[in-house]
Amino acid sequence: MGRDVEFPLSEELEANLEKLLIAVNKFRDIYGTPMIVSSGYRPGKYNTAAGGAKKSAHLTCQAVDFYDRDGRLKLFCLQNIQVLEECGLWVEDVTKTPTWCHMDIKKRKNRIFKI
Repeated sequence: MGRDVEFPLSEELEANLEKLLIAVNKFRDIYGTPMIVSSGYRPGKYNTAAGGAKKSAHLTCQAVDFYDRDGRLKLFCLQNIQVLEECGLWVEDVTKTPTWCHMDIKKRKNRIFKI
């Protein structure tokens, strides 16, 4: 995540980013293991190039992906749904994200969701 001069953030995107960072940092403190961001805010053309969904939460600064090649982060999420709840995070179906873990703050029916 971060600012790109080519794509200044609107007030709404700034607000979303702030909420996302608060949620993710709370999760990181509980998880206690370094997490490497692989994708954050993706304006339209970058989201398309990354193969992102047309209504991706990445477009609105509400999502972040973390490298998770060994699956430890996803396993922690599956075993600690209450931590996701406490942090206000939702995680994409782990069977659809083989080498990363997608977290977002978009309210959904299930903490582990399918697109």
